[in-house]
Amino acid sequence: MKKWTVLFFAVTTAISLTACSPAEKPSNTNAQTNGASEAAVVPTVEEMIEKTTKASADLKSFSMDSKVNQHMVMAQGEQKQEQNVEMAMKSDFVKEPVQMYQEIHMKMPQGEQAIKQYITNDGVFTEANGKWMKLPNEMKDQIMASMKTSLEPGKQMEQFKKIVKDTKVAVEGSDYVLSADLSGDNVKELAKELMSQAGGAGEQATAMLDSMNIKSLKIENAVNKDTYLPTRSVVNMSMEMEQEGQKIALDMEMTTTFSKHNEVSEIKVPEEALKAAPVQQ
Repeated sequence: MKKWTVLFFAVTTAISLTACSPAEKPSNTNAQTNGASEAAVVPTVEEMIEKTTKASADLKSFSMDSKVNQHMVMAQGEQKQEQNVEMAMKSDFVKEPVQMYQEIHMKMPQGEQAIKQYITNDGVFTEANGKWMKLPNEMKDQIMASMKTSLEPGKQMEQFKKIVKDTKVAVEGSDYVLSADLSGDNVKELAKELMSQAGGAGEQATAMLDSMNIKSLKIENAVNKDTYLPTRSVVNMSMEMEQEGQKIALDMEMTTTFSKHNEVSEIKVPEEALKAAPVQQ
């Protein structure tokens, strides 16, 4: 049971990251503003798609800070258990060549865990509990392919268009804000397609997505009015499922801020990580 609970956490986090990706913007509705006087200057959704796609395509590097809060309720028979999971992620990305540095801090009922990770052409290096390890090259290729997909605006944009039923554009200070309410099978289909493109749609993850009832997924994406580069994203998701005779309900909120556009330089793996012994498959 612990194994599929961990997988459930991974799948739901992946859905949230899909929804808040800086390259993905909703479509197919009319723009709305906070006042009639702003209507002349607020772009339509179609213009937003074009401009944000171009801006993201030209983006060479950026930083991303994310906070995820999950409240999970598990019930089996008369037994009921609740748990909260908090995760904070700080990430630096460089698009060419693909590089990433990430720090993850998780708080779970079982305790806390801090993880550091480098992903470059040198390999995938992870530090947990003060010990570095290098993942097999086969896994590196898969992870690098996933990162390339997530940083390609065109592919993700086309997928995202398929699921958005209602999108609004508003002005908040120096940002344009796009918001959408999603639910049901369309969200699952998008997640499966993106995971498949990245080579990460395993049988277990796909089966879990199929069994989920995604009750609601609310997204807000903000971009700077001058640059059309992402500034923040908020994702609220509610879902439930049943597996192995256990019912599980989850509410998740993920808040992401983007910064250091085109300011992140080359990401270098520290010497101690480069000396780490490879993990044997």
